[in-house]
Amino acid sequence: MKTKPLILCTSLVLGVVAAACSKPASPAGPSTPSAATPAASSDGPSATVQAVTGATLTAPQLVSPTDTAQLTFASQPLTLVIVNAVTTKATPLTYTFEVATDAAFANKAYSKSGVPQGSGAQTSLVIDKLKGATQYYWRARCNDGTADGPNAKPKTFTVGPEVVLQAPVLGDPAAGATVGESPTLNVNRVQRTGPVGQIVYRFEVSEQSNFSSLAYSATVNERPDLPFTPHAVTAKLGEKTYFWRVQASDPANAVTGPFSASSSFKVQLFNFSQATIVNSPPDLAFWPETARITSVNFTPNAFEVDFDRRTGPNRWPEMVPPGWSGGLQYTLGICANINQHWYCSAVVQFWDGRSLGDSAPPRDVGLEWFYDGRWGPMLGYQPRSGETVGIFVGSGNLRDGDRFTQASCPRVCERSNVAFVQWP
Repeated sequence: MKTKPLILCTSLVLGVVAAACSKPASPAGPSTPSAATPAASSDGPSATVQAVTGATLTAPQLVSPTDTAQLTFASQPLTLVIVNAVTTKATPLTYTFEVATDAAFANKAYSKSGVPQGSGAQTSLVIDKLKGATQYYWRARCNDGTADGPNAKPKTFTVGPEVVLQAPVLGDPAAGATVGESPTLNVNRVQRTGPVGQIVYRFEVSEQSNFSSLAYSATVNERPDLPFTPHAVTAKLGEKTYFWRVQASDPANAVTGPFSASSSFKVQLFNFSQATIVNSPPDLAFWPETARITSVNFTPNAFEVDFDRRTGPNRWPEMVPPGWSGGLQYTLGICANINQHWYCSAVVQFWDGRSLGDSAPPRDVGLEWFYDGRWGPMLGYQPRSGETVGIFVGSGNLRDGDRFTQASCPRVCERSNVAFVQWP
């Protein structure tokens, strides 16, 4: 007597096999069971493959990453997630996950078989890190111990290019420097690899060397026009020693680099009202502080000082001093601690279009700024290398400005903060 094999037919309702039927077939030859060949890729559980053992297997559904997903390199390692397949056999299923760089899966970047089915409705797998700047195809299929089910229809995702940020290198103030209560901190342009987006620096200031608590913090966009990025601390720090460090990040690529090595500075309180004003309006300290120094850049031939009201719609207006044929916008000045007392004087006049580099070579301030008796105790004053000095600007003409006060101000009488820096 010849046996006739049964072919199992299935109808899935809500993902569950509901019924099976059989029909006569011609003799099948040897009766030894053999594993079924996986069916072509399919979209979901409605596609099935039938093993010679009689079990019916469906394809899993691919959940995450979604089709055509754009992923950052930093989001790795990736987790592949599927909705579990369905089988008519009681044997627990395992899964094979495959990731390739081509649709035919001839060039596999990752593959793992025998992944146990998850306890719920889904199974997930964390895969190895993949190469960046590459599009990938991924798929999955189940196995019941004797046969593979059909492959799910592949989906694609793209891993963005790898971006690496090194630890930043701190600039001014130098380690152990004495600064004012609102110092300007500079960080050098961070070393980077890959196509970075907007770099952001996080400045942290603490009273503890381990940064267990912060006295001040701020995030600042990188300055593309400078080899460093300055940040003027907006808080007023107390007279003590502080530690500071900087960390760079690229939010667009979800990359954050390590912190810089830390450094320290000591705050020396400066009271403008206690300083002696030389050859400038005597009540300068009491003028409204409406501007902030944004950068002080030393070169061999100049020290370039910029502030937030030099340009733009809120810029300080020009005035025409007596005897001038054109306008004057502001005057650049220095505060110096000479014999344990602070003296301040604004000397170099700037008009619209005058280069910031017209301040004077740092080594020649004593010759080009304080060259005659009008500057009294500041006559011939030349800052020493590493000495802390204050830099400020004031609106209008402050040079030889000791003949007027705010009450008799010719137009606008305002000044910036005093930014303390170390002389190069």
